[in-house]
Amino acid sequence: MTQGNNPGGAMKKMILIVGLTASAMISGIAFSESDHQKSRHLVEQGDILPLQQILEHLGQERAGRVLEVELENKDDRYIYAIELLGEAGRVWEYEIDASTGEILDREQEE
Repeated sequence: MTQGNNPGGAMKKMILIVGLTASAMISGIAFSESDHQKSRHLVEQGDILPLQQILEHLGQERAGRVLEVELENKDDRYIYAIELLGEAGRVWEYEIDASTGEILDREQEE
């Protein structure tokens, strides 16, 4: 079966993280497979917090729908880069320290 005939085929290439609390108001998040594997290993090692915990904390600051999550390594520090669609239809970008959950930067896209 070709991917064109299988609408779920593209979804199998992405990891969906579901089941977050209602306060986070998130139904699913696309996370690249390499980021997913890397983050799982780092969480198991105790080096970073689980994404679910980060998103629950973020949901307390700003309600919305997560559009994209990336795990980045900047200056030997792991950072979750999170793009969020806020309730007013505006897109926000957050940088969150993956080890502590501290919000390092937030900005609204123009």
